[in-house]
Amino acid sequence: MSVEKASLKLSAAAAKVVDAFRRHGDGRLDKSQSEYQLKRQEYSEVLDYLEQDLSLKGWVDRKLRYNYDPRTGLLEICMHTQIHEYLTQTVVSEIYKCIRQFSTQPTVPFALLTLLKTITPGGCNDVISVDDPLHNQSPDAQFTRMGDCFPGVVIETGYLQKAKNIGKKADEYIMMSNGGIRMVIGFDAVYRSNNQGFDIVSIWRPQRGQDQKGRFFRTECILNRKPFRNAKTKTPINSDYALIIPLDAFVDPYILRAYSIPSSDHTTAIVTIPFATLARYLTEAEIFQMHCSTGWRPVVPEEEKRRRPSTPPETSTTEDENTWMMEERRREKAEEEDETYEEKSSSSSE
Repeated sequence: MSVEKASLKLSAAAAKVVDAFRRHGDGRLDKSQSEYQLKRQEYSEVLDYLEQDLSLKGWVDRKLRYNYDPRTGLLEICMHTQIHEYLTQTVVSEIYKCIRQFSTQPTVPFALLTLLKTITPGGCNDVISVDDPLHNQSPDAQFTRMGDCFPGVVIETGYLQKAKNIGKKADEYIMMSNGGIRMVIGFDAVYRSNNQGFDIVSIWRPQRGQDQKGRFFRTECILNRKPFRNAKTKTPINSDYALIIPLDAFVDPYILRAYSIPSSDHTTAIVTIPFATLARYLTEAEIFQMHCSTGWRPVVPEEEKRRRPSTPPETSTTEDENTWMMEERRREKAEEEDETYEEKSSSSSE
């Protein structure tokens, strides 16, 4: 990937991260290293460098996902697989379909229908901490109500190097948003060469309370590592369970009360996805990845590949410039005549 040269002098740690960003942009992924230690000042150097190298910044903003926690100084570049991407996107599509289906029920009040129409998938936009603008997390997927600062629901799918850290990331999301993120769904669906173990799902939500020290909120795991598929046999497990997302996960209860939605309806299940469906999606994701490397490819005879010639920059001829100038003079003359006519009209009326 071509990049513009930036003149900012970088520390060794910051330069290492910038080099990693470039290698990812060139398709030279270093899967052996995805985590880097950066002090706050060094991370600021990286951000300042990107502001000068707009080509690299554009690619990082559009394509690269990474998380930075200034408390620990850890910058993590997210390395996703096709299985990871396919499973995440199919779950997002299913959630959105459930929301639309719920909205078609004739018993849904108009106020609630209005709110449901504002819930949209938010992609992988960065989540910025309320306490520290340098603290950012890049979720795999999210659902946001238009007008909210934070997504209500965040989805994280465990890939190879972060599967064991999903619980920690869930706590981070909820704490950095002051509970504005009301549900984190985590899938531990890591491809294993020996196909051993189980594929699991977990759910975390903020819990508010009060004790002798005062009011508090914390992260509570309401579904702890529940298996939904046998990784060896590819068969569903716990088929009587489902991934359930209530209304107050998508929309803050304060907003629901403002729209006169009864408290009894706040916990209404808007989304219900059976574990068997999750297992099917994961199996489809594995098949999809296999086909990407071993599937059908176009068979063509030996022939020369002729690349499209580069388009020369647009140039204007002298004739084009003369035509444009004549049109501009006509327009100015017409405007002058209109002003003269208006002045005469006003004087005659007086």
